[in-house]
Amino acid sequence: MIRYAAIILACVIVVYLFAAGFLYIRQDRLVFPAEATPLDDPAALIPGARMVVLHTRDNLDLKAYYRPPADHGPVLLYLHGNAGSIASRAHRFALMAQGETGLLAVEYRGYAGNPGQPSEDGLALDAEAAMNFLHGQDIAPGQIVLYGESLGTNVAVRTALAFPAAGLVLDAPYTSIADVAASRYPYMPVRLLLRNRFDTLGRIAGLKMPLLVMRTLRDGTVPPTQSLSVFKAAPEPKQIWTTQHGTHSTLIENGGLSVVMAFIAKITTPGAH
Repeated sequence: MIRYAAIILACVIVVYLFAAGFLYIRQDRLVFPAEATPLDDPAALIPGARMVVLHTRDNLDLKAYYRPPADHGPVLLYLHGNAGSIASRAHRFALMAQGETGLLAVEYRGYAGNPGQPSEDGLALDAEAAMNFLHGQDIAPGQIVLYGESLGTNVAVRTALAFPAAGLVLDAPYTSIADVAASRYPYMPVRLLLRNRFDTLGRIAGLKMPLLVMRTLRDGTVPPTQSLSVFKAAPEPKQIWTTQHGTHSTLIENGGLSVVMAFIAKITTPGAH
């Protein structure tokens, strides 16, 4: 019996180590499930939008969607979540980029035909290239509103710490990827395995611009308590919008659009902050 118990224990250990090794090797596929389909011209999907190229500091040319603002209106710099691409969010962009509001939707390295491999630091460089592009279009910092969705919330926070802007919107933010992974794989040592940690909670205290956090209590991807923790750790001025409708990726479509538009109008009004 002891021998059989030892064999069973050894098998369990082997299976566990195999699963841990599989997670370690495949983690980039899990964190960055990039859409491979190349981007098309966005004009038919987003009125007034066109394809532009962002040049990164490490010499990558990345395609992006850009709709210029009208009459010195605000511009949303949109940093999307880990799945899909900006093409799969075109319906959302069409809602957000209306009237005077412009939009620059960044497509990350390794996504939708763009060169390079995604990583935490790589995505930060992609956002940096987007900010530099807007500056080259004579868009003033007071016109730029950073918008991070899901995985992109950490990228947006890093960008907000590096560049001045009118404000920051975090759509379903998380404390860190390690925390999200630990809640999903509680039986695995994910904190030891992760290469890209995306530690939002460790960065948010340095924010120096108005913040809007959005969350749904029905979020099945990021525990809504994590979004609340990010909000609590951020300095003033800040506001949070909580809903019991929608899902992790549909806050804008379930009441969030009017909240975001009101926030943008407030922070981009001359003398707002």
